[in-house]
Parts: sequence; C-alpha cells; structure tokens
Amino acid sequence: MKGKPLIPFFLIAVVGLLLTLGLSIVGVNQQADDESGDTEEQDPVEYGEEVVMESCVSCHGDNLEGATGPAIVDAGDDYSAEEIADIAQNGIGDMPSGQANAEEAQAIAEYLMSLSEE
Repeated sequence: MKGKPLIPFFLIAVVGLLLTLGLSIVGVNQQADDESGDTEEQDPVEYGEEVVMESCVSCHGDNLEGATGPAIVDAGDDYSAEEIADIAQNGIGDMPSGQANAEEAQAIAEYLMSLSEE
C-alpha cells in the first residue's frame, strides 16, 4: 500500500466508536423506558406474580412449595400483607435483605395473599 494507510484505519475506528456510543445511548434510553414501565397500569397481583416468578422461585421452588427456602405458597395464611412486604424487603432468618424494592415487595405481598384466598 502506498500513501497514508493510517488515515482509512483511523476513520474506520472513529466511525466504529461513534456507532458504539450512539447505540449505547439508544439502549440506555430504552432501558429507562422499560424500567419506568407500565407497572402502575398493570394489576398488582399480576405484577406480583411476575416478580415472584423472576426473583423468588430460585429459592422457594417453581410452585412456591419450598426448595432451598421455605414454602411460601400459603404465606398469606401465616402473615399479613404488610409482614410479607417487610420480609420481601428486609429478609427473615437466612433470607438476605434487599431482595425487592418497596413497589415489588407490595406486589409480592398482594400476589401471595391472593394465593391464600383461592
């Protein structure tokens, strides 16, 4: 190659960096939109079920009948909604705190209470 071979490589690198930066900004904005989401519009019990299926089944089992953690399918029989929300946020026994934020904890409580009503 004759001439200045560094210029085309430099331009390709600059275009690549700008493209990466642009796509990152778009991704951050989409993530912010998803997080601000439609939980206010969604039924709290349905939202609670989603949170439980994402966060709780790994310890409490697919049917919430216990695994490494105790069964919680009938937690509404043993605890009030406020107590369940507190446990989801602050933990109990070997369960660590910080497993859910306040909104998620309330939704979890409503979902578990609805299981007790069935």
